[in-house]
Amino acid sequence: MAKPPAGRLTYNPGDTLFEEGQPGDSVYLIVDGKVEIRVGMRTSQPRVLTTIGKGEVVGELALFDNSPRSGTAIAVAPTSVVAMPAEEFRKRVDTMEPIMKSIVLLMVKRLRQALKGPKFRPEEVDWTGGKKA
Repeated sequence: MAKPPAGRLTYNPGDTLFEEGQPGDSVYLIVDGKVEIRVGMRTSQPRVLTTIGKGEVVGELALFDNSPRSGTAIAVAPTSVVAMPAEEFRKRVDTMEPIMKSIVLLMVKRLRQALKGPKFRPEEVDWTGGKKA
């Protein structure tokens, strides 16, 4: 098994930090540069969720809940990061007070649900409010 990314790393524009669906092996603190978070890269409707930069963190969701990556992270400028392997990240999370850890995990769960979008199909909704046409 490959060793997870750790320490200071640099990426050129177009380089991929990680891909949607991969297991989380590291979290990245952006020291300098910009990274786009994209979803649906293997679909007919890929989209950019956000662009993040200096001082922001990417890749943490997969480490909090051991789920696959929810998006693909791609450098869009020369980018430097500090990568922390999952094992080290989880050791630090485990030092959190239980109530705070539970709140963070709940927030991660809600964010993942929001990223998946609504759980209903528009045709299932009564858009008339129950009024007959």
